[in-house]
Order: sequence, then structure tokens, then C-alpha cells
Amino acid sequence: MKFQKLVTSALLVAGTASALAVAPVSVIAATSKNAPVAAVQNKANFTKEGYIMRVLNDRDASPIYVGKANYNKLVKNVTPAKGAKTISPKKVQKVKFRIEKVLNVKGRGAGAPVYLVASKDKKYSTWTTQAFLQYYYLNSKSMQGVTKPLKRIANRLNTSLKKANNKRDFNAAMKAAKRLRGSQRDFVLRSLNQLKKDGSMNVEGKNLLLFGL
Repeated sequence: MKFQKLVTSALLVAGTASALAVAPVSVIAATSKNAPVAAVQNKANFTKEGYIMRVLNDRDASPIYVGKANYNKLVKNVTPAKGAKTISPKKVQKVKFRIEKVLNVKGRGAGAPVYLVASKDKKYSTWTTQAFLQYYYLNSKSMQGVTKPLKRIANRLNTSLKKANNKRDFNAAMKAAKRLRGSQRDFVLRSLNQLKKDGSMNVEGKNLLLFGL
């Protein structure tokens, strides 16, 4: 997962951001049939989960843009006008974010989708990859029974649930999830069932619970 973080960070900074920075529209036209095409799309199943994400305090993470005006610009472009006010992710660790949009690059050779996230009042927003996002309560006391076995799976080279040790840890996470309450229980169980369906953690951009692991 650490290697994935480096790859996705490089894509965000050196690839996607620079591409959309010169094209402030939702779709980049391809120059040939085989050229990658970037499109900003809604991600309704993520957006409806609400404000449950944290932007990780990481030196490689994108800066946080301040102000609703900058958010409105980010909806159309990865970077607002030059000189836009930004702050470090370190200053928003207690702020909950929601995924608003997703940028998918059709025909890309590698890299994860890029997400537009924003706080409820739209005061804080940024484009980033799943490597720099995390379920807000992932490391809370109530989640430890779920988080610890999931991290063990994530840190293995092979995350397939067909492997005995991964299956054992997955079952432990599922058992702990059933002891949670309310909307958190619903979200975590839904996420674990998605992981079971996918069969491994190698499927990117589908499971918010696994972001940032």
C-alpha cells in the first residue's frame, strides 16, 4: 500500500493536475483514438455516504483550498486561479469531508481515480487520491476490532481473501463490525460486503473504508 501511495501521488501531481490545469472543463478532448481522456463525473454512491472522510496529514498530500469561491472553481478545474488561498492538511484534521466528484482517466496506463472532497460548508476543498483520504473514524476506539485486521491484510503483498490468513482477518473484522451501532455499523458492514465481493483490496476506487489503509 505504501508503494501504491507513491504511484498515485506522482500521478496526481505530475499528471492529472497539470492536464486539467490547462483545460478548465470537465472533459479533456483526446488528440488521437488511443489518447487518455479525463472526465469529471458525479459519484453518487460515495456522495450519499456524507461527511465521513478525513484528508490525511501527509507531506505528499495536495494543499487544502480555502473558501467557497475556490470550491466552485475546483468543480470545473483541478487548480483554481494562481494565488488562491491554501492551507496544509494538518490544519483540517478535525474537519469531515465528503466526496463530491471523481476524475477518471479513460485509457490511463496506471494510477488511481482523483476525488474532489469538500467540507459541509464548502470552506475547505481539494482534489486528491484515495491514498490521502481516510474514513474519519478508522482509528477510533470503537473501530479497532475492524481496523487492525484490515491493516494486516493491507500490509501483505497478496490481499486476496482466498488466502487463509486474509480470510481469517476478514472474518475477524466482520465479527467486530457486527458489534458496532447505528449508521457506522451499516456503513462498515456495507463496505466489508463490498470487499468480500471484490475478493481482494486490489480493486481501487470502490470502497471508502479501505481508503488510506
